[in-house]
Amino acid sequence: MNPADIIRIKELLPTAMGSDELREQVAADILRRSVFSARMLSAPYLARIREACAQMMEGRLSQATARDILGGILERMGLSPQDGGGVDNPASLARLNLIIDTQTQMAASVARLSEQTPAVLEMWPAWELVRLEGRDMPRGDWPQRWDAAARDVGFEGVSRDFGRMVALKDSPIWLAIGNGAGGFRDTLGNPYPPFAFNSGMGWVDVTREDCVSLGLDPGGVSAPAAPSLAPDREELARAAEKWGFDYDEIAKGVA
Repeated sequence: MNPADIIRIKELLPTAMGSDELREQVAADILRRSVFSARMLSAPYLARIREACAQMMEGRLSQATARDILGGILERMGLSPQDGGGVDNPASLARLNLIIDTQTQMAASVARLSEQTPAVLEMWPAWELVRLEGRDMPRGDWPQRWDAAARDVGFEGVSRDFGRMVALKDSPIWLAIGNGAGGFRDTLGNPYPPFAFNSGMGWVDVTREDCVSLGLDPGGVSAPAAPSLAPDREELARAAEKWGFDYDEIAKGVA
């Protein structure tokens, strides 16, 4: 499945919750299946986000054009980038970039997971977490995040070469990072990039030879599962039960 298709099958999740509330009260199983924006109750606007991001992945829209389209809709809703509030303002440049980048990066990562065939894994059995995009104020704590996640999973499939952040593709460290192992609260709950909001960190493939030199055993690496994003209300209900929140309240907004 290509990235545009991955975006288009996502549910819409209008919500009055803020970012912290979403992370704490809504299961990652639901969030990764959804197009949502903190404190955004307009399903039609979320549908436009979904389609704009899909068209970006198809090369039919630039990020600037997608941003202009969404900004125009927000202006007609009475919201303006002049309202201040930074990333808390849905119409701000920072917020629009955050929403677009998060949705498109997640879709690209899920598509990449689906491409991990036995032949690919034979040649490149591991990923390295590296900075792929610059940020004005980059997080400087990725080594600490990596160390906390590695310890959380007992270094299963993780290189102990602390100069690099390398792990086998089926290592549980990737989900541990996404879940914020070590107490980090800005994560997205996904086992793939972006692991945290507004992150410029991502994956590069690591060769079998490099794995061996880093002390990893690349034999028998299995394909990491690409999380299902298809709308499936029974699965969403099970996720709600698993994480202990009221599914009926969440489902009111799922269109």
